[in-house]
Order: sequence, then structure tokens, then C-alpha cells
Amino acid sequence: MNHIQHSMLRPFALATLALALAGSAIAADATPQVVAVKSTETRKASVRRATYPFRGEVAAVEGKSIVLAKKSGTRPIEVSGESLLERDGAVIRLEDVKPGDYLRGMLQKTDDGGEALVRASAGGKYDKPAPRTGKTTAKMDKAER
Repeated sequence: MNHIQHSMLRPFALATLALALAGSAIAADATPQVVAVKSTETRKASVRRATYPFRGEVAAVEGKSIVLAKKSGTRPIEVSGESLLERDGAVIRLEDVKPGDYLRGMLQKTDDGGEALVRASAGGKYDKPAPRTGKTTAKMDKAER
């Protein structure tokens, strides 16, 4: 009797397995595959919106642009009506920026490949903390704590 039951269950189990596999294959085909593809214009727009930091010393102010002094020459930065310039937390005008000022802030690329000022703060160059004088050891550090 065991042999009869086993022989009858085997085809039933195989048929159930075949239906399950076929159902999952149909479900996989029915699921729409959504692939997000950025168009060239979308990529360009996202690049244009991206801002990045800058810093440097002002070499000159020419018309509506600031020229920063660099090791390998100069770096012109366009200033628009939307650009924000500050000194000590107060808003300043482009005319208030003088050669020798140190600027730090954010830029973004323009359509023609230049750089446009988003915001900047004028002031002194950042001074690094003075290095410690004398040597310290782990034992000295523990004693100081």
C-alpha cells in the first residue's frame, strides 16, 4: 500500500512544482522593469546646480568678476546679482572687495564653462593653530590628565 500511495503522490508533486515554477515565471514577466535613465539635459542641469567650495586671495576686481591669485596664474569668478558677499556677517557689495582680501565660499559652473559665485565671505586668511613646542611622550600625556 505504501508503494501505491508513493507512486500516486509523485506525479501530483511534480505537477504542483511545475505549476509553481510556471506561475513565478509569468509573474516575473508581468512585473514591469523600471530603469531610471537620466537624459543628457538632466545630467547637465544637475551638474549646473551642484556647488563646490573655493578659497583664495583676491588679485583684482574687474567689472563684474573677481580674479583670485593662484600658484599657476589667476582664476576669474563671475559675480551676479544673485551672488552673496559678506564680511564679518554683514552683506557687502562687489565694490567693497579689494585686492589682498581672502575669500572663501561656494561656486558653481556656468553654461560657458566658467565659474559663478554663489556666496562668499571676505576676511583674513585662516591661520593654522601653532604647533606645540617640545616633545611629548605618552607618560607625559598621562601625567597631565
